[in-house]
Amino acid sequence: MRALRLHGPGDLRLEDVPDPVAGEGEVLLRVEVALTDGTDLKAYRRGHPVLLGPLPSPFGHEACGIDVATGRRVVVANSAPCGSCAACARGQQTLCESLFPLLNGAYAELLLVPERIASVNLLPVPPGLAPEVAAMAEPLACCLHGVEVASVARGDTVAVVGLGPIGLMLCACVADAGGRPVAVGSREERRALASAFGAVSADPAGADVVIEAAGTVEAWVRALELVRPGGTVLAFGGLARDARVDIDPYRIHYEEVRLVGAFHHTPSDFRAALAFLASGAFPFERLITHEVGLEGVAALFTEPPRDYLKAALRP
Repeated sequence: MRALRLHGPGDLRLEDVPDPVAGEGEVLLRVEVALTDGTDLKAYRRGHPVLLGPLPSPFGHEACGIDVATGRRVVVANSAPCGSCAACARGQQTLCESLFPLLNGAYAELLLVPERIASVNLLPVPPGLAPEVAAMAEPLACCLHGVEVASVARGDTVAVVGLGPIGLMLCACVADAGGRPVAVGSREERRALASAFGAVSADPAGADVVIEAAGTVEAWVRALELVRPGGTVLAFGGLARDARVDIDPYRIHYEEVRLVGAFHHTPSDFRAALAFLASGAFPFERLITHEVGLEGVAALFTEPPRDYLKAALRP
């Protein structure tokens, strides 16, 4: 089969590799559509501390495909908690001691799903839901988890810093939770799009909750500036392993600002995300701005067009 493999930052190669063969409990998918996302773009440019395995690494983790054995259209998450370690026993499944390695390899013609993921996080696509929209279940699950960690309550003003696909998904999740999302971003066209996901563009100073969704040091600092005393800042966007952020200790101590992080998703988040997509409550399909084949991914990541949000990759 043909598959994209990442050999190092900026070195993505389309290669012929042996077809995977499903063993006991495993599921082989014919990839119908995979989606690009900001995490993959970061990994392409600089590597990633947790996403990838040893190089050269299979690449891509948002996928919808056809179960070769049954013919069912399914969507798959890129992990599943073990359910038995100390973290899982505490209810912290995103910190599962056996969570890694994460499943990669969606940028290929075939994807082999390990037994644990297949048994926990392989779900049938609801009738009528387009496969490219169903493939958003994984990133949307992360957003639902983040909104839960931030304890967004009905009526909260929630500033979302960064209006890429994740930021726009977060706006929708905040609105669904009863919060009032306020879009904070530099591009006029993205601020205009935010209204379709329940957000308004306004002065967010003094927000109850601020969600950093840009994955930059500057956005982390900006988020801490925007939150009210006693409010919460959610560090959602990941930074490079060696990145450092200057934190104002006065705000944390004397103003009781709560700084929390959110990583990944749980099986319940993944199921909720798929149901959210199927509800049609928000036009998630508008986040897909481009289509590419396997041959076009490297060029897209090297020079993303200004209007690029996500691309549907059809092997």
